[in-house]
Amino acid sequence: MQTPAISVIVPIYKVEKYLRRCLDSAAKQTFQNFEVIMIDDGSPDGSAEVALSYTDDPRFRLIRQENSGVGAVRNKGIREARGEYIAFLDGDDAFAPDHLEKLYSAAKAADADVVCCGYCCCDENGEHLRSSKIIHHGGVFCTDSIMGAVLRDISIRSYLWSKLWRKSLFTRNNIFFPKMTFEDTYIIPILFYYSEKTAVIGDRTYIYTCRNNSITGLTDISCIGNYLEANRYVEDFFVSAPEADFYRKDLVFRRIKTVLVTFCWLFVRVWRARTLEGFGYNLGKIAAFAVRKNSAKATKPQRKIS
Repeated sequence: MQTPAISVIVPIYKVEKYLRRCLDSAAKQTFQNFEVIMIDDGSPDGSAEVALSYTDDPRFRLIRQENSGVGAVRNKGIREARGEYIAFLDGDDAFAPDHLEKLYSAAKAADADVVCCGYCCCDENGEHLRSSKIIHHGGVFCTDSIMGAVLRDISIRSYLWSKLWRKSLFTRNNIFFPKMTFEDTYIIPILFYYSEKTAVIGDRTYIYTCRNNSITGLTDISCIGNYLEANRYVEDFFVSAPEADFYRKDLVFRRIKTVLVTFCWLFVRVWRARTLEGFGYNLGKIAAFAVRKNSAKATKPQRKIS
């Protein structure tokens, strides 16, 4: 079997209902030189058995482990990946048929470390709901020209799955996922920081499933705290950078956005749960984040503006 150009990492945990659609969408890609690393994170349902049925295809590998969380699963996938590039596919989502082809073509044409695309949202039955309405204008960008958009998290969102990543971004810079929710918010700005070139395409080729019980449904009382922690780390990282002054306005914008988003989430959670449990606790965390002073606790980066 030839060395794959792309390694697709699929975390598997309680996604039996959606997994066949997910894995079928990978198997039917117009681009063929890829591997799929399916990692069963100790799922208690029949997800692993569904995944096992795909291993007759030599491009599909199933790895089983005790439940460790999605961050540990993705770290395992990165270590196992043989491809030059890595794509992430959640077990309840899907690729459009030409997803890998379009992202890989853009990556090779520009020699890009990262390729970003748009996405569509569907419901739990696979019915289309909406498409992403905001995406950075297409083209090829050096790090310094796109970092502002990444830090503002509006036109370039902190979604791991709508991107193709050069594997060496992780391995060369010793970047791995933390054991927490919103691990993509934590890690994505750092990956962009160490990239040299980013390609953006307008095609909406990733299909995201809106689930009622997903993490972003904010039913977990620790959810807001984890989101604030991820953003706190990002701030500290960029304050430690040689280019800190260059990013100052973008970091101020990011903090204001983070405070507003979490404040709205807190009230949505109260409305959904019909309880004030954790309200004061989370409100205090949001207030503390709003007035915090940055520190230089994050690993000091080495890159400088060219």
